[in-house]
Amino acid sequence: MNKFRRQVNRLSAKGFGSALIILAFLLVSSCFEAGNGRKVSQVDTVVAMKDSSLRQVSSAQDTTKKGRYVPPEISEEAMQRAVVSKSDSSFHVYNNIRADYRIIGYELPDTNSRKMVLFSVFTSDVKDNPFHCPYGAYYDSAQQDELVIKYTGEQEFFIKATISENSKKSSTVYFQKKWVEFEE
Repeated sequence: MNKFRRQVNRLSAKGFGSALIILAFLLVSSCFEAGNGRKVSQVDTVVAMKDSSLRQVSSAQDTTKKGRYVPPEISEEAMQRAVVSKSDSSFHVYNNIRADYRIIGYELPDTNSRKMVLFSVFTSDVKDNPFHCPYGAYYDSAQQDELVIKYTGEQEFFIKATISENSKKSSTVYFQKKWVEFEE
C-alpha cells in the first residue's frame, strides 16, 4: 500500500507541475496577443466647402514637425498642372480632388524667393494662407474671380506671368515650368 501511495503522489506531482507550466504559457501568450492586437488608427476628415466639392484634410500630425510646417508629399502619378490658354494667355488651375498639385507663383525666378500666390489641393496649404502669400492661397483659379493671371513669357526653368487683383497693383510672378502645360 505504501508503494502504491508513493506512485500516486509522484504521478500527481508531475501532472500538477505540467498543468502549472501550461497555465503559465497560456497567460504569457495571451498578454502578448492582447498588446499586439490593439491598433489605434487615425481617420482622415473630409470638409465640404462653399462649392460643395470635398477636400481631404490631413491631420496636424502629418503637416507639423517640431512646430514647423511641413507640406504634404506630392504623388508624381497623380500630379496635375496649371493650363495656359494659347488663345488669350490666361492661366488656370482646375480643381481636382483626385490629383495632387501645389502650384506656387514666386516673386523671382527662384524657389527660395517670396511666394506671391499658391494653388493647392491640400487644405493645410490653403487654410489661413500659411505661406502668407500677398495674392492669397486657393484650391483653384476659379475660386477668386478678381484674380487674373496672364502668361507673358519664359525665363530658364520658370514661366513668367502677370498677376493682378482689383485691390492690388499688378505684379510679375514666376511659376516652375514643371507645373504648367499649354492648351492645344
